[in-house]
Amino acid sequence: MTTDKNLVLLGGAHVHLSDHLAHIEQHGWRVSQVFDLDEARQEALCGQLKASRVALTDLAGLDVRGAIVCSETVFHEEDITAALNAGLPVFVEKPMAGSAEAARRCADLAREKGLVLATGYFLRRSAALNYLHERIARGALGRVLEARGRFSHDGGYADWLDLDCWMTDPARACYGGFVDEAVHVIDLLQWLVGPIASGHAVTGNALGWPVDDHGAALIAFAAPPATGVVEAGWTDSEMRLELDIVGEAGWARLRAGVLDLGLRGQQKPVESIELPPLDAGEGVEPFLDTLEGKDATGLVPPQDAAQVNVLLDAMNLNRGGS
Repeated sequence: MTTDKNLVLLGGAHVHLSDHLAHIEQHGWRVSQVFDLDEARQEALCGQLKASRVALTDLAGLDVRGAIVCSETVFHEEDITAALNAGLPVFVEKPMAGSAEAARRCADLAREKGLVLATGYFLRRSAALNYLHERIARGALGRVLEARGRFSHDGGYADWLDLDCWMTDPARACYGGFVDEAVHVIDLLQWLVGPIASGHAVTGNALGWPVDDHGAALIAFAAPPATGVVEAGWTDSEMRLELDIVGEAGWARLRAGVLDLGLRGQQKPVESIELPPLDAGEGVEPFLDTLEGKDATGLVPPQDAAQVNVLLDAMNLNRGGS
């Protein structure tokens, strides 16, 4: 393996790390160094990846092309800042940081350094959703009046996701189960429809962890002046990604992996596109494409990712559950 496709991993806590590692390997990249505050996890990852240990203060001297941040959310700003100051482009799992202020500082530093800071909002990678984005931008739906998005799963009840960990510790996760999934909807709706001016969330705690595990938010778009709803969490009966976007001239609906587009006054869609199974690991692909000088479809600008945090912190979230 040539050294020009080496990456450094900063933190291995995130549940989607294995997904990203699979895509990194498929694209001919490798993690050559690992930093993690959890020494046992760092040692295990070094063994798994045949990588060497590194300190956060020693990033500038590494023979790597970029940094992958999959640490606990509370450490994102520290890890991103260290990597950017070492001259490294960064991919970070969502959300970008643990607060609006921290996210803004990270985005501003990336702009100051002229470096890529990508966040893992992987839905922007979807070919079908890119087509929808293009159709909306070209006015196929007319002026958008309202939009709804839902991204949720049954991980709180099922045995496929262990949530008895840092993800339910407010000090390390910074947000709860609603935000864990809602960030994808917020980023997607702002990308498809336009900037969200305000929002207010109501969250619930069905499972007793010290963070919320599901919720819903009313939102108002700035331009166009439209209304919307965001639903998300860990307590659904299944994995669900849903969209409803209603315009003056047409509509778009995503259900059960099928995106339908139709005209106002007609219930039957004029177009239907099937989405492949969701794969969070696709979130790292635009970052890798950028490092390789390719067209980076789905790359999320840092200011966009920071704006998600800005909206979250304006939603009056009860971070300790309810």
